[in-house]
Amino acid sequence: MLKLGVSGRLIEIQYRRCGMSVPDFIRLAGECGYKAVELRSTQITMNLSEKELKEIRRTADEQGLGFSSIFIPPKIPEDNSGLRTLEEFADKVRILGCTTLKSWDKDIDWIRRECDILKSLGMELITQTHTGGPFETAALCLDTLKRIDRENFGLQYDPANFFEAGEDYGEDTVKKLRKHIKQLSVQNCRLARPEEEADDIWEHEGRRFKRVLPGDPAGLDYASVFRGLKAAGFDGYVIVNEAMFSEMEAGVFARRAADELHKLILS
Repeated sequence: MLKLGVSGRLIEIQYRRCGMSVPDFIRLAGECGYKAVELRSTQITMNLSEKELKEIRRTADEQGLGFSSIFIPPKIPEDNSGLRTLEEFADKVRILGCTTLKSWDKDIDWIRRECDILKSLGMELITQTHTGGPFETAALCLDTLKRIDRENFGLQYDPANFFEAGEDYGEDTVKKLRKHIKQLSVQNCRLARPEEEADDIWEHEGRRFKRVLPGDPAGLDYASVFRGLKAAGFDGYVIVNEAMFSEMEAGVFARRAADELHKLILS
């Protein structure tokens, strides 16, 4: 059974801080029907004490929630000191009962070294498919994964970023990448109209995009994505990875996203 989770990105403000504490975010996720949370580097840092981490774990246990992944702190040096920092951070994460770390790293040799450290700790590493790097397209993903060649490394597949890159993102692409997909990232968007202006419009390589609510028929065809995942027997985490939505309070948005995704999970 697919497991629904929500990312701390929902309450993140300009990638610098969050609009509520981690325990409050976990309680919000539980109240909205999620089974897991993804915690960002604005939420779990090297500075957190064992006592604070145990309190976060206790809150998650009370809500019946797991941790789908936790971001590795940014700007870890890619050397032996960085590996020691990674190992120290992984020890903190294991207090939460999480075995998956998430990274934006692009250097293949460094990713291999990260994976080797994490394998010794019984953990895995994932990265989100994204524009502007070695995981921008299906072909790039497959080539990069082959070069990394680590069993404990995989993808958090993000159809929206493939759409932004002008790539097919649906059932056929899921089938190509399936054995490497560890989690699904969900965010919804559409092409912006020429005359349209809004704060949530952005441009990539000459095309303009606008964020839309989950379930918006003008947005991405997630039914196709889910058909591909189900056909391949995927039973991992489905993570709502939307940014704070200016038009809607976080709890209202989280409930709407959960309702829409439950329809796809059960269809």
